[in-house]
Amino acid sequence: MAVTEWPPMDFKLSTFQTTAVRSLPFPALAKGTMEPASKIESDSETFNVLIGSLMGFVRRISEPLKSFPPFIRIALMPNKFTLLLLLSPAAVLMRIDAGEPSRKVGVERRVPWTTSRLVGSLEPPPPYRTERIFSDIKFNEPVTIAAMPGSNRQFVVELRGNIYSFPDDPDCKKLDLAADLSKIAGHWRSYGLTFHPRFHENRLVYICYVGKNGDPKGSRVSRFKVSDANPPTIDLKSEVIIMEWPSGGHNGGCLQFGKDGYLYISTGDGSNPAPPDKLNTGQDISDLLASVLRIDVDRAEPGKRYAIPRDNPFINTVGARPEIWAYGFRNPWKMSFDPRSGDLWVGDVGWEMWEYIFRVERGGNYGWSLYEGRQPVRPNDKRGPTPVLPPTVDHDHTEARSITGGRFYFGARLKELHGAYIYGDYVTGKLWGLRHDGTKVTWQRHLADSPLQIIDFGEGRGGELYILEHGSTINRLVANPAAKANAQFPRKLSETGLFSSVKDHVPAPGVLPYSINAEPWADHATVERLFAVPGTPKLEKYQTSNLQIGVVKGAWIYPTDTVFAKTISLEMERGNPASRRRLETQILHRDGLEWRAYNYLWNDEQTDAVLAGPEGSQRTFTIRDAAEPTGKRQQTWLFAGRTECLICHTTRAGSILGFNVPQLNREHAYGKVSAHQLATLEHLGLFADPLPKALPRIVNPFDAKESLNDRARAYLHTNCAHCHRRGGGGTAVFELLHELDLKKTLLVGTAPSQGTFGIPAAENVAAGDPFRSILYYRMAKLGRGRMPYSGSSLIDARGLALIHDWIRSLDPGASGASLTERQRAALSDLKKPTKSREASMHLLATPSGALALLKSLDEQVLSASVRKQVIADATSHPDAQIRDLFERFVPEEKRVQRLGAVIKPADILALTGDPVRGRQVFLQSGQCKNCHRVGNEGTEIGPDLSQIGKKLDRARILESILEPSKNIDPVYTTYAVETTNGTLHTGLIVRKSAKEVHLKDAQGKVSTIPVTMIDSITPQRISMMPELLLRDMTPREVADLLEYLASLK
Repeated sequence: MAVTEWPPMDFKLSTFQTTAVRSLPFPALAKGTMEPASKIESDSETFNVLIGSLMGFVRRISEPLKSFPPFIRIALMPNKFTLLLLLSPAAVLMRIDAGEPSRKVGVERRVPWTTSRLVGSLEPPPPYRTERIFSDIKFNEPVTIAAMPGSNRQFVVELRGNIYSFPDDPDCKKLDLAADLSKIAGHWRSYGLTFHPRFHENRLVYICYVGKNGDPKGSRVSRFKVSDANPPTIDLKSEVIIMEWPSGGHNGGCLQFGKDGYLYISTGDGSNPAPPDKLNTGQDISDLLASVLRIDVDRAEPGKRYAIPRDNPFINTVGARPEIWAYGFRNPWKMSFDPRSGDLWVGDVGWEMWEYIFRVERGGNYGWSLYEGRQPVRPNDKRGPTPVLPPTVDHDHTEARSITGGRFYFGARLKELHGAYIYGDYVTGKLWGLRHDGTKVTWQRHLADSPLQIIDFGEGRGGELYILEHGSTINRLVANPAAKANAQFPRKLSETGLFSSVKDHVPAPGVLPYSINAEPWADHATVERLFAVPGTPKLEKYQTSNLQIGVVKGAWIYPTDTVFAKTISLEMERGNPASRRRLETQILHRDGLEWRAYNYLWNDEQTDAVLAGPEGSQRTFTIRDAAEPTGKRQQTWLFAGRTECLICHTTRAGSILGFNVPQLNREHAYGKVSAHQLATLEHLGLFADPLPKALPRIVNPFDAKESLNDRARAYLHTNCAHCHRRGGGGTAVFELLHELDLKKTLLVGTAPSQGTFGIPAAENVAAGDPFRSILYYRMAKLGRGRMPYSGSSLIDARGLALIHDWIRSLDPGASGASLTERQRAALSDLKKPTKSREASMHLLATPSGALALLKSLDEQVLSASVRKQVIADATSHPDAQIRDLFERFVPEEKRVQRLGAVIKPADILALTGDPVRGRQVFLQSGQCKNCHRVGNEGTEIGPDLSQIGKKLDRARILESILEPSKNIDPVYTTYAVETTNGTLHTGLIVRKSAKEVHLKDAQGKVSTIPVTMIDSITPQRISMMPELLLRDMTPREVADLLEYLASLK
């Protein structure tokens, strides 16, 4: 990252000029402090403007100056030297009087923005809100709340060890200290508390607390006696340690007794957030971590203070800890039982992308760290002994960041929620409810937004649901009287108050234009940016960071109703700026503590834009393009939905990506005046704190004057780092922030976690070798796995070339090359007419070779006839991993029709299918029966579909066909087996022994590979089932097929 000071302009005065200036009657110069200005901009345009402005002034003052000495009168002739003479002392005086350098600014005076109509929310607020109860008591970092059986008392455990009890009465005035766990040797933090089911007989309470991280016995469950006094106390001397396991990072620590009378204990993976599952324990059932444990505390086995229930799932599994009831959790935070069915429900805190709720089954494997919910994280790891089960519900990180498991509500006050499972999120404060019929979720709803750090749920008198807030309070849900939207929210761009003329795109007074150094790739579109804040406040800075809620230390704090707007235009004739058509204006609106995204779509007359709905849409344009054989091409523009906008504008990235010092540190054209943006904004009084002299700057990725490394890092930052940063949602372990040292990004020389795409010895970035670099491959392709994941659907050829050159420039060290001698020879043979076809087919046999061939096409080094043949062969290649690299050479209207582009699931699901005809489609198409079996018909390569209708409805069956790689059953994970002689096999592992591996490919052929010949075995994220199965089928045929498959029960 570059660092700049204000652009300098030093006037070099000759002795004659200096003497002339010193002779002028300026008292400030009498002291001889002749210091030239060093911070005034010196571009020729500004210089000439200043000359023109001063010429008249020189003429007007020439008459009074006749009394000056002759050499002064000569110096003040109306020429450029006159300008130098006048500017020099003026600059000196400004430096002396103001104490700071002069800076040219683009806007002289700040005016308030008073025309805003962007207020409130377009969508109605949730139906409930939270209100505090027990208003006279508060806690210090509480973590657990539990009702003491047979009494009217609640117990609350604080993180640092105090346990309080209090009457379950909203008028309660004081807390009663029941115990101080910090007095126990080794205590560091407290987590869980539950009372024995027969508490009225034995007065036993069970508490989970932990010691310092890394202690092999740092997590502990102990039993204590509770006095029968009023108020009750816990006798610390009565402690009996029941169980211990290692502490560190994610500790779980929730305790609950089931209807069966057994104690259930949640344990985390014992690691910090990164790297994920550092102890490799998620799928390991030989230890107690990352699990829900189930023990009998009323009996004891030899050497233990508990017994193992005989129906625990792994009691007879060699090497397994028999205490484990379920496993594959990351940090199971709070669990509870459905009092009707006895089902166990757990909230598990996710990693980068997802939060999830599990209805836990006996022996269930919940995926961590193979998966984060449904998202692969470390698919190379060995799976546990049972199949991975998906979440019952999940929430992405646009709405949840740290889930807290809930409770079932059986109170009488909120009758519409009776019997619902209610849960929330610690970071966002959102609360949800769901209902489950034993097989599936039948209802789910967002119930409330709150400012609470929701840490636990409790049950009070009459089944009341208590919400424990980590700050200090107890709360409950109440009806939201303001549960309605802003009916006056602007439906047209002209109604927002952002523009004085929408047609001419002229901002309203107080709305400021800005530009950034490193623009993200936007499918050939250009961008105009605006910033507005009501009134004229000064932007303060955050003094600390809380990335969970979008607070970044040093970032500016934006008041409510701040707006960022971005108008996107596309040339209807490539290379002709006059042909630009405005497509959409995207808006980020600060609504209280949240940023909300809206999109206004421009009309054909280009006079106004209309507010789009919450879902995305698309429109196809015909672009005149001289580079195309027909002189034109089609381009489908995808208008992002409101949720998709927030995929990039994540809270972990601070939500606002471009309005920061490194991006704003540049010149901006303010009408006819070009001036430094930050100097202008500071001059207008936008910032509460002065800017430093040395300003960080991110470079323009395509400015050839900058270094190749800075340009490539800037490109990756602006296009990728909003996801690929800590907590940003990118599931790869590397970070792409430009300010990080390259080694600290973990990008170069690291193994890919999301599949190799058939590239031998693949690395995220293989130094010196683009064709072995997954980053380069994924930027080069279309289809599934392409990067960037959102915001673009076309290949950025210029950006791809930049990253290629940057990877080539990195020191490869001792790493091997991706291309064989034969492939390198084939690249040369492409220029030989008699060998070009054979050479291209050889290169197309592997993804690495195909990347090299693609580079030859981009560099325009092949003859027209060879180029045409290569494109024809590549775009019809049977392997999608090869074909996707060349699809950009196919006219858009002839490309594969992918979900979201043309295929509309809702339209297909709206059709009524015929299961009889659907059976014929299954049997006759060849695409289904060649890999799947129904009864005695078909081939068993993929899952048996004989009872698929029991597991999936029509919508999910359709999704699995359209996106077969989205959710892959681990049993059907495709593996790439690379042998020591360089041969690559892909398929399903049907059998594996100490001597050989048996691999079944997509045609059902089984290959036997000796273990001694295997160099690596890598699971793939790509399903063996092709993505393009429906491209040649009619909607009616698809509807019939769905009806048939849904009938198989």
